[in-house]
Amino acid sequence: MDIETCKSMCYSLAKAYTTGVRLYKDETLLCYYSVYHMEPDPLGPYLHQILYAGHEAGIITTPLYQFYAFLTLRPGLRVIIGPTRALQGEGEAMDELLAILQVGQEEKENYAGLLCSAPVISVDRLAWLMVSLGTVLLDQPFPIEEVWMEIQPESSQQSVQIEYTENKMNNIEDMGISQAVKQSYRWEQLMISYIERGQTAQLREMFSAPPKVYTGRLAHDGLRQIKNMGICAANSGSRAAIRGGLAPQQAFHMSDLYIQKMELMKDISTVERLIREMLFDFAEQVEKLRCPTGNESQFYRMCAQYISRNIFSMIRLENMAKELGYTRAYLCTRFKKETGLSVTQYIHQAKIEEAKRLLQFSTGELTEIASLLQFSSQSHFQTVFKKIAGETPMAYRKRMKIIE
Repeated sequence: MDIETCKSMCYSLAKAYTTGVRLYKDETLLCYYSVYHMEPDPLGPYLHQILYAGHEAGIITTPLYQFYAFLTLRPGLRVIIGPTRALQGEGEAMDELLAILQVGQEEKENYAGLLCSAPVISVDRLAWLMVSLGTVLLDQPFPIEEVWMEIQPESSQQSVQIEYTENKMNNIEDMGISQAVKQSYRWEQLMISYIERGQTAQLREMFSAPPKVYTGRLAHDGLRQIKNMGICAANSGSRAAIRGGLAPQQAFHMSDLYIQKMELMKDISTVERLIREMLFDFAEQVEKLRCPTGNESQFYRMCAQYISRNIFSMIRLENMAKELGYTRAYLCTRFKKETGLSVTQYIHQAKIEEAKRLLQFSTGELTEIASLLQFSSQSHFQTVFKKIAGETPMAYRKRMKIIE
């Protein structure tokens, strides 16, 4: 197997198991894929131990009782998978790891949350995964006995290690609702943090291979269950977006539109797609406020937040400048310099984005939408919409309607 094929395999494994997968040639990292974007890589303190372990395949256990598995594809070339979900997420062991990794004080809580959101993969499953990969990639039988296991702490007696491994690690998936709820909560908190920070790309990557989560019974049939979950997601997503800077009126308006759309749907998979689209939409709106062109600008954020708060009002440049503490001339000149757009052009773009949601997720007439967004007339609204969107409002509504 050539290197590029190995990299492709690593990417697929990362998607399948929702954890980090790396390919090392001696001490050189060739690729690192992970649904959970963790920088620095938590593998760091254990890398030397894995690269120089005298075994073809194996599993190590960290002081946090997370697992890393490795397989030697050929001399000097190793694939490393992990970590699994932390079984011990607090205390000195976590503090020590964060210190070794030099995680900044402001990022410690988020980083620890990511570690605790790693997927549940037991020792037994990891071992058999190494056996399966070894058998296929090495084109020969690969006995389970050849998967070396190192159990922490080393000072423990062998009987205690075996009992802990069998009762805690191998059977982690059978630990009951309490553990499932904790895992689901951590995953939800990670999702909310991405929305709040406007990290749309990370959120999309997260949903590309989501773990199984516990939701409880919210209804007696599947369709009602997923709709109720969608309502909960709308509630969480809207509030996360507000904390990220989105105007409450806009966030709640978006939430209402998506919920109304969900209630009209008759298919579970369609509702699931809409829920994902809704959460991505929340994150994108926050991202636009926080980083318009890849450069952070306090001035831009102030302007964007003002426009977001007043998206359903008549925005007058004089009033905007006065509230933000600038002259009208300075506001217009600096905004144009930073964004390449006039303030009026930006306001029109923001209003048309809101109009798209209204067209797709409501049944409001064009006159109602134009009036809600404070366009001077339906004709003016249609002209601006076509200039920005490249098609008429009705053409957009017809093309984007998910259901009738």
